[in-house]
Amino acid sequence: MTWSSKAGWSELPAMIEEHAFVEAVGPGIAWVASVRKSACGNCAASSGCGTSVVAKLFGERVNRFQVADAVGVQVGERVVIGIADGTVTRVSLAAYLLPLLALLLVAFLAQSAGVGVGLSALLGILGLCASLWITGRLVGGAAGRERYRPVVLRRVEPAEIAVPVDLNR
Repeated sequence: MTWSSKAGWSELPAMIEEHAFVEAVGPGIAWVASVRKSACGNCAASSGCGTSVVAKLFGERVNRFQVADAVGVQVGERVVIGIADGTVTRVSLAAYLLPLLALLLVAFLAQSAGVGVGLSALLGILGLCASLWITGRLVGGAAGRERYRPVVLRRVEPAEIAVPVDLNR
């Protein structure tokens, strides 16, 4: 389904949106570049804030990734890409929290059962590995990545472009 009409936009789930620059296109996909910015620097205290100083030290970085393209974009266009709200949270919890909990739980259970420290650590690592495998199965493995791929939502109108971006960093 393409989202060329405004009526179709109301059917989309809430999205996290980001502006990007199209670097290459393929059938149904596009490779885009997006500038990663620090969340700091926008408040009144940014001149005296230590976090803002650290963010300025590392500067902006460019993220390059593949997105689903149902709009039919061309190389050089600026677009708005999006991912369903909540997807990042769900995938982060599956990727980080479940394996960590498995590591700690298996090591704790082994320690409670009277197993030595070394074997408890080894069993904890085995629990970690097993949970990573299970997590891969839960999210669908390599085939399931399509569900979590950002999509091109629309082309950016010239009025939406705020500042030119240097993508050659």
